[in-house]
Amino acid sequence: MSSKDTQRAAASGGNDGGIVAAIVPDFVRANFALKFAIVLVVMALSVGAVGIFATEQIQAYTADQVTAEYRGTAAQEGDIIEQWFERNRLSTQFVSSDDVWTSNDAEQLRLELRNREASLSADVTSIHLVEREITGTSIVASTSLSAGTNVSRVNRTWTGGTEFDQAGEVVHSSVYRTQDGPVVGFMSPVSASQNRYILIEYSVGSITESLQGAQRAEGGFTQVVNASNVVMFDEGKGQGVGDAILTQYASGEAALRPVQRANDLRGSGDVEAGVIQTMQPSDVLDERYTVGYSPVAGTDWVVLVHAPYSAVFGFVQNVQLYGFVGTGLMVLLIGGVGAALGYNVSTSIDRLTRKTEQMREGNLDVDISTGRIDNVGRLYDGFGDMRDALKEQIDEAERARKQAEVSRAEAMEMNTYLQEKAEEFSDVMEATAGGNLTRRMDTDGENESMDRIASEFNGMVDELEKTIGQLDSFADEVAESGDVVLTSAESVREASEQVAESVQKISDDAYDQKERLQRISEDLDDLVATLERLDRENPDVEMGDSLDQFRATAATLQEAADTSEDMMAESETVAGAAEEQAAELNEVSSRAERLKRYAQPLGDILGRFETEAEHEFVFSGGPSQGLTEDEE
Repeated sequence: MSSKDTQRAAASGGNDGGIVAAIVPDFVRANFALKFAIVLVVMALSVGAVGIFATEQIQAYTADQVTAEYRGTAAQEGDIIEQWFERNRLSTQFVSSDDVWTSNDAEQLRLELRNREASLSADVTSIHLVEREITGTSIVASTSLSAGTNVSRVNRTWTGGTEFDQAGEVVHSSVYRTQDGPVVGFMSPVSASQNRYILIEYSVGSITESLQGAQRAEGGFTQVVNASNVVMFDEGKGQGVGDAILTQYASGEAALRPVQRANDLRGSGDVEAGVIQTMQPSDVLDERYTVGYSPVAGTDWVVLVHAPYSAVFGFVQNVQLYGFVGTGLMVLLIGGVGAALGYNVSTSIDRLTRKTEQMREGNLDVDISTGRIDNVGRLYDGFGDMRDALKEQIDEAERARKQAEVSRAEAMEMNTYLQEKAEEFSDVMEATAGGNLTRRMDTDGENESMDRIASEFNGMVDELEKTIGQLDSFADEVAESGDVVLTSAESVREASEQVAESVQKISDDAYDQKERLQRISEDLDDLVATLERLDRENPDVEMGDSLDQFRATAATLQEAADTSEDMMAESETVAGAAEEQAAELNEVSSRAERLKRYAQPLGDILGRFETEAEHEFVFSGGPSQGLTEDEE
């Protein structure tokens, strides 16, 4: 490796990162073809690993989906049987609630049973009215048996030993055979009788045919097994339906594992079914098989859905096989296409590398062209454009250098102008801050921003000068108005005090006059009383007219006394009003004096500012009137 290659490798290592430079040898990093081959191998291995992992994940996901579907089948068929039981229980309970079953007329009871049988579902094979007595349990009426028949003779012995925990309860039997085939009996006590029961037998044929296990996977079938591992329902193993009913389900412990697991699910909460994916061949199926299980609520029965493992999970195995094959083909395709592409690209890049070496040595006239139109072709075009751009940039750099020198000279000239202008503006603002409002900034049209600053500053100072002048005029007016108000208030106050004193004197005189008139009135009343007494004692003396005059005079004096009293009250009211007016005028004088005291410092401060013009502050109605209105 040449020294230049070593330098490039070192620079590349510094750019790629310390970890890569430390791990990857230099001869690998310097050879694009080798690096591309290594990357291709790593990519192929990565694709293979991802493909295998994805295949395993898809296989596991598909297996889970199939398992979930099979579990759903078992739960669905368990629900079908549970609903079948519940429907039959309700029908039996409804029939037993009728009071007609207390009758002793056998023929009437038989006809009634036939009517009920016709009204129920097609699964009903027979209806019996059973009566328990000390001598045994016998048939009272039936749609298929003779009245009086003992149940021990017709395979219904289970009815004799059945106990009911509560009224209205319905019990059912296991599957047993009658002349109509395998049936399940449902028995409910007659509500109006203590020892009679309704027994309805339902055929298991229709419910067996409704099971769907055989439709889910080829070779599959469904069976229902009770707690004794006896088959209750049988869909068939490819033979006749129901052939395995009442036979033993399986003999081996391993084959009975799904029955045990189904019983473990009872009362477990939300889990209704399960699946065992792989069961070894047994007497259930002679090949490896899958079984789904679900307990039937209200019974000790379990539903078992069987199917060959190959039929259930065959698609899953095919998915895994196809995934592996597809991954292998993808690896081979990546390797072949990548090798061809890498060789082609590596050759073109090496040729471009030689041309760029010539450009680096200063040959900008090297021919950089190719017939490729892909990314490598665009890379050639890019280097060609870069070479042309480099030439143009060299020319532009020279022109820019010259232009920069001119711009630098202009910038220095502008900087000098701005400094001088800033010093000039600083002097004006300093004088203005000191109180000289007559200074203004000059505009010369050299710089728009500086002219705008000067114009705005001058406008601001004009407004400030006007404001200062108005405030100065206002302070003088306030001081003058304070003096006027103070003088006027003092005069009015003195006048009010004089009025109050005069009114008080009038009030005192009125009081004295009232006292004198009162005394004269009282003396005149005494005189009138004396004359009236003399008139009564001296009837021969004529004093009628004199007495009338005295009485009129007394009345007139009394009215004068009352008038004096009214004048005295009015005088006191006027005196009080005058005193209140004097007190208010004292307050006005105090406020006017404070106003003068505040206006004087304001005028002193405003007098420090130097202005060219005074702008008087004009009052709307004169200072005295304005202050008087404010006081009022």
